[in-house]
Amino acid sequence: MKSVSIFIKTAKTIIPLLIITVLLPVVCRAQKGTDISPVIDHIAITTSNLKKSTEFYTKVLHLKKVDNPFADTVHQWYSLGNNVKLHVIQAERNEKQVKGVHLCFTVSSVKEFAKTLEQMNIPYSNWKGDSKEPTYRADGVLQLYFQDPDGYWIEINSPAKK
Repeated sequence: MKSVSIFIKTAKTIIPLLIITVLLPVVCRAQKGTDISPVIDHIAITTSNLKKSTEFYTKVLHLKKVDNPFADTVHQWYSLGNNVKLHVIQAERNEKQVKGVHLCFTVSSVKEFAKTLEQMNIPYSNWKGDSKEPTYRADGVLQLYFQDPDGYWIEINSPAKK
């Protein structure tokens, strides 16, 4: 399997457990939080099966594990770049996820990344959910969507052609 370089580009508001701003890369670059102007430190999500989620985030998205400050077996931390971390927590889950609430990662080629999803038998689709063919956003960014083992939606996109 080809290794795919994954970079975080944008994120949108995720409620209740996942809160990210659309301006994540801008907010996080070389900025420090102040008393009145915070910057993002980490995003926390829950999982019903930490082992399964750890395999997904390391093998599908190739996220790099970082130190677990809890030093236990119910938390896993990953680097998302720009000093932002993803915190995955083992917990009971029962909420349904909606596609508009998602994490977004940028790759150099959505179509190449889709081949990886195919090889790993991970279902994916366009925004409408009616095709595996990636679609273009209004700004020219190519995108597709899939879900992690707990149903969190993930967008993979590649930059608009200039």
